[in-house]
Amino acid sequence: MAKLDKVRSKRAGETGSRDTVFGVAGMLTFDPLLQASNRMLEGWMAVSSEILAFGKSRCDRGLEMSKAMAQSTSLNEAIEVQTKYTRSIMEDYLSEANKIADLSTRSLLDSFSTLQQARDKQTRDITPHGEAAA
Repeated sequence: MAKLDKVRSKRAGETGSRDTVFGVAGMLTFDPLLQASNRMLEGWMAVSSEILAFGKSRCDRGLEMSKAMAQSTSLNEAIEVQTKYTRSIMEDYLSEANKIADLSTRSLLDSFSTLQQARDKQTRDITPHGEAAA
């Protein structure tokens, strides 16, 4: 009976240490992904906010243009208002596309650099000092 208890306690000790080792290894690899995904989520929230602000701006400008068209007194004046609006809309869309591309690129690079830094830190923490010198 004592021998059986000794074997059980030995196995329980091994399992506990194995779980601890695997648990630490799992946390070390999961944490950088979590940090990187948080950074990417922050970046995409900024992109979404920019798109929403642009959409609101476009609606406001469209209403202004509609009022100006309604107040025009001749066909030539209406064509002039429409031409100005079309030019400004094209410039705005090109500018907004550049902003969104820039925000998206910065978001991706920021999340990848966060992941890289965390991976480098994890590698330094795991590598024993004797192996690093060799």
